[in-house]
Amino acid sequence: MVTIRNKFVVLAAVFWLVGVVLIVLGAYGRSAGWDVTPTLFTIGILAQAAGFGFLGYVIMHAAFSKKK
Repeated sequence: MVTIRNKFVVLAAVFWLVGVVLIVLGAYGRSAGWDVTPTLFTIGILAQAAGFGFLGYVIMHAAFSKKK
């Protein structure tokens, strides 16, 4: 059964991976001279931050939830 905690772990992983991809694209764009490079870096870093936020939520929820 899929729990809310597992959904947030998957969401955290997706955000983190999308952030990594955008940062790598930004690094490539920087050497290629793209104009959208700062935007790619910014969105990539924000996506990684959101992913780590979701992961922190899962860890805190697991640490402070009562066992039934």
